Amino acid sequence: MENQNSSFQYWMPVRILFTEAEPDIREEIAGESIVIVTDPFLYESGVAGRTGDRLGNADVSYFSKVEPNPSTDTVNACAAMIREHEAKTVIGIGGGSSMDTAKAAACLASSGGVIGDYAGKGKSFGKRTVRLILIPTTAGTGSEVTNVGVYTDSETGEKRPVVCPEFYADLAVIHPKYTYTMPRSVTANTGMDAFCHAIEAYWNLNSQPISDSFAVQAMKLILDNLLTAYRLPEDGAARENLCTASLLAGLAFGQTRTTGAHVLSYPLTARYHVPHGTGCAITLPAFIRISVEKAGKKMQTLAEALGYIDVEALADGVCDLMRSLEMPVALREIGAKAEELSGIAKDAMNYYPQLSLTPAFMTEETVFYLLKSIY
Repeated sequence: MENQNSSFQYWMPVRILFTEAEPDIREEIAGESIVIVTDPFLYESGVAGRTGDRLGNADVSYFSKVEPNPSTDTVNACAAMIREHEAKTVIGIGGGSSMDTAKAAACLASSGGVIGDYAGKGKSFGKRTVRLILIPTTAGTGSEVTNVGVYTDSETGEKRPVVCPEFYADLAVIHPKYTYTMPRSVTANTGMDAFCHAIEAYWNLNSQPISDSFAVQAMKLILDNLLTAYRLPEDGAARENLCTASLLAGLAFGQTRTTGAHVLSYPLTARYHVPHGTGCAITLPAFIRISVEKAGKKMQTLAEALGYIDVEALADGVCDLMRSLEMPVALREIGAKAEELSGIAKDAMNYYPQLSLTPAFMTEETVFYLLKSIY
């Protein structure tokens, strides 16, 4: 099949619990020292605390300083707390930022050092000795089932993706009701992030039949349910379907990695401080259009599977969905200036191995013209 490897492997060691009931994981960690990693909102609103309260006689401490696009300083501080409390289990509860922080901090607590010793340095973490449990409260990142984390360098502001087998959690718990209280903007951004994960896995030069099947199903669920959840936040069926879609998208891109839309999100979020989902989705229609360079037949098959006549109609449909979600579709809408586009294109080249997985000819010049087309 076009743009698909004839030889492949699929490996995903995370145990997954998808439950409508409040998750009960007391048997996993009875009597242990535990650090719960979360953000200030989930801590102050009591969501993280309710998780801690259900852990019986465990010794629970909270690290509640995770910010969006977590910094290397935050990860290092979290790891220091885990070491101080000699925690046996780390629970990351929240969006991708909290889960990514928990992943790296748990590994640092086992291996020593700081995240800067590993991110972008090619150095591998040693075996993680701390149990890792991840509980998403958004439907989009898929971080609970991937071995990927993204961290913002506290000194330079650059985003540093880290891929590490020790980042795979021991247990992922998905409870759709945790997503009911997401603000509409978070619903939109995380939903489009999941769509980007799925489509980037599908057209990826590393794609394979198993990841493709997860990706297509995820895209269908998102197109059928995201706008409903955005307009009717407590629609249980829509929320459950989006949680399923996020999980499936994570199972897809966790094998293939992401491509150009995610690469460009790194400089866009760093420069203009937009949410991660916006940073990815704003370039997605343009990437859909150029994906036909190396994956024309495959993308036509996808367009038809999603109910569109062709790839151009699919790109237009994604734009229409983003407008309905009140998300920006042009770079000027997020504050970018025309004279900054060349710098953004240059920044993207720092992530060329990931960018090169896009099914198109990716050079600094082609990225510049792609950005210009959506300015």
